[in-house]
Amino acid sequence: MGIEGKYLNILKAICDKPTANIILNGEKLKAIPLKTGTRQGCPLSPLLFNIVLEVLARAIRQEKEIKGIHIGKEEGKLSLFEDDMILYLENPKVSTKKLLEIIKEYSQVAGYKISAQKLVAILYTNNKVAQGEIKNTIPFTIATKRIKYLRINLTTEVKDLCTENYKILLK
Repeated sequence: MGIEGKYLNILKAICDKPTANIILNGEKLKAIPLKTGTRQGCPLSPLLFNIVLEVLARAIRQEKEIKGIHIGKEEGKLSLFEDDMILYLENPKVSTKKLLEIIKEYSQVAGYKISAQKLVAILYTNNKVAQGEIKNTIPFTIATKRIKYLRINLTTEVKDLCTENYKILLK
């Protein structure tokens, strides 16, 4: 069993009908079922979420069928910040199928729903035919001009980054 399998087994043990026991005056009371979810503003919630999200990130990083972008000799597949993930896919038509399989498996184990329709993609290609094929293949929303990520506008055209971000900040 690989490391992902061990993590998944730990998550299953934590998430599958968890209970808590209270000992009062030396006597163990009946187990109390724990419900999933946390209170709004719970300081432990983001930490727990990031621990669980890291399992998904690791599975994506280690999957050979998901090809990231190459910068020099390094391959980048994703970036994580808080509860956001950015994926860098070299060939989205091929990589997306395996990515969706991993997301589905993760959702089933973690009990965390990820809607493919809420995922947003920016396509960086000058080939209109390839762009059309990709749009028809992947179930993500395709951004036509920009997406906002961490208060930064990521644009479909690299030349627009300065105008969309720095010039607005200078005003």
